[in-house]
Amino acid sequence: MTWFRRFLVNGVFWRQLLRFAVLNVPLWVEPIVEAFWTLFFLLWGPGRRGVMRNLTAILPGSSSLANFFRAYRVFWNFAWTITDNMRFRELRVSPDWEFIGREYYEQLQSQPGGAIILTAHMGSYDLGAHLFAEKSGRQIVMIRAPEIDSQTRAFEESHASRTAADLKIDFNTRASDLALDLLHALQRGEIVAIQGDRVTPGISALPATLFGKPMQVPAGPFALSMAARVPIYPLFIMRRGRRRYRIVTAKPFEVTRTRDRAAAFEEAVKQWTAELEQVVREAWFQWFTFQPFSEELR
Repeated sequence: MTWFRRFLVNGVFWRQLLRFAVLNVPLWVEPIVEAFWTLFFLLWGPGRRGVMRNLTAILPGSSSLANFFRAYRVFWNFAWTITDNMRFRELRVSPDWEFIGREYYEQLQSQPGGAIILTAHMGSYDLGAHLFAEKSGRQIVMIRAPEIDSQTRAFEESHASRTAADLKIDFNTRASDLALDLLHALQRGEIVAIQGDRVTPGISALPATLFGKPMQVPAGPFALSMAARVPIYPLFIMRRGRRRYRIVTAKPFEVTRTRDRAAAFEEAVKQWTAELEQVVREAWFQWFTFQPFSEELR
């Protein structure tokens, strides 16, 4: 039954179909196709329920019926985002960008040493990393969680080679070795981009609170900041319309070395989740987290 795995939610067939559509479907048909795919995502029970449960925490008092339609909006943005990412990867069609917190973004570009970009599953992580690498001319290492399906993982890794010369994509499949590689990259003055709103199995985590709910965030970015003595820049990417995106960059912070490491990590995590909560509250329709972010929501 190996062939059947291609058609599961995480199967490689859907990535291949998306690539085919981007290369062959006329642009005027695109909105119709996106509407179809949004309905397809909405039929994905676990993902739909995950979005709806998260919305109960983000929007207290919201009804199940209203959150069902809000879930459609989340999937609508997700469908467009993955399409834009595939179009850029295959055709090098770059969207238009606008900036919030441009002074911090420019500060990041001119940062004399290494730095960490801490972002979330919002907008197009890949597009943002490509933009930064091309505009700044600096080496950036983008960390991604590996795909669950082995065929899908092979598909994504084969396409990862089509990146800008200053962009390296690494998959966190080997936590201890990767941490050492990233530390060396930061010490060389490179930029490391990590998503900090979700913990994958096997990755060390720190306790946090988001929208009043207990959750976990990956420990890696904070440990790296402390070890390499580099700042963390919260940065979020949001879709604003058809091939239009916004980059929101917040004030950077550092994880200071102290005798009480736990307290230093706790303070840094609070700063991160405060930025994350503010952005997600304002743009909940851009947060592509399809599982309950807290055990209390399961």
